Amino acid sequence: MNIAVIGTGMVGRLIAVELSKSHHVYAIDNNSSNLNILKEYNPKIVTYKIDLLKEDFMKNLSHIDLMINCVPGFMGFEISKAILREKTCVDISFMPEDCIKLESYANKAKTALYPDSGVAPGLSNIIVGNLITNYDISEIKIMVGGLPKEKNPPWNYKAPFSPIDVIEEYTRPARIKKNGKNKTVGALTGKIDFEMEDIGELEAFLTDGLRTLLDSELTSEIPNMLEYTIRYPGHSRMVSDLIDSGKLSNVKMFQKGKMVSLREITTKKLFKEWKLAEEDKEFTLLIITAKTMDSQNISCVVYDEWREGWSSMSRTTGLTACAITSLIIDKKLRGTGIITPEELGTNKDYFDYIINYLRKKKISISFSNEKNPSVIK
Repeated sequence: MNIAVIGTGMVGRLIAVELSKSHHVYAIDNNSSNLNILKEYNPKIVTYKIDLLKEDFMKNLSHIDLMINCVPGFMGFEISKAILREKTCVDISFMPEDCIKLESYANKAKTALYPDSGVAPGLSNIIVGNLITNYDISEIKIMVGGLPKEKNPPWNYKAPFSPIDVIEEYTRPARIKKNGKNKTVGALTGKIDFEMEDIGELEAFLTDGLRTLLDSELTSEIPNMLEYTIRYPGHSRMVSDLIDSGKLSNVKMFQKGKMVSLREITTKKLFKEWKLAEEDKEFTLLIITAKTMDSQNISCVVYDEWREGWSSMSRTTGLTACAITSLIIDKKLRGTGIITPEELGTNKDYFDYIINYLRKKKISISFSNEKNPSVIK
């Protein structure tokens, strides 16, 4: 298969390298450095330096069978729109817009969008899709985060993907479902303090990660759904201080002869402070807990660490996208329109394929049911 990866940052790079083991991969980015690094992994990957915001990146891609959108969230919607006019797209951009608005483009071209195909949203939705086919669920709680194994004050955090998207996660209002109704609350609210064996004390706060789960017919009967981001204690307070001080606002000021926003200045500073070096050991933790109508408690824990030069967040996000891409190819999926990760999870064959793919890549995924621990393998 001919596969194009759009955006070759840390996660896009892993996806391109992984898929190049079995397919012809073409990579597109406006950053020559990213493309050069990618070529060092596999010189057979064909690279194109293209400014995605200014150039028609689709004009030379008629030979491509499938495309993967790995650009930052603020570009995601428009890039996927351009792709869907001609090709099927697996998307991990975490676009702020409602991806359902792209359905008409996909239906018209008889293509498909597989949105939010990362770890969370993505793998989390797939697991929820599986749970709702086996249980009558009353509550879903998703908690996820990528953190350094060694704390590095004051933030105790390193960004395993674009800091722009991290800031977006902290400032975008969080949509939740409570008592059968969708609600919007502030990100960083609803803080939970908890402790994990071998990790220690952690905090989790509400963020906007439920995405397509909120309005899906598959979850319409679930009255309560919440999604949290996991960090070390004190992180949310520091971010809140930045917001309260206006340092993440779009207020403009002159700096070095040009107008820039306070948000741009702060993001540039955080990019340096949060930069994840290749040798930095870190981990990704995803916890999904579900309550059933008959008071069962079910849980799933996904855990991964830095391995062979790849960050765990690159692995869990990128390999989930690779699993979905491989599923589309191997199972010859021909659906059109918007195909959500939770929809994939309701199909046992697809669910098993994705989980087994990730386990073969040494990502730990464990399930438990307090009444019958062997119910879910």
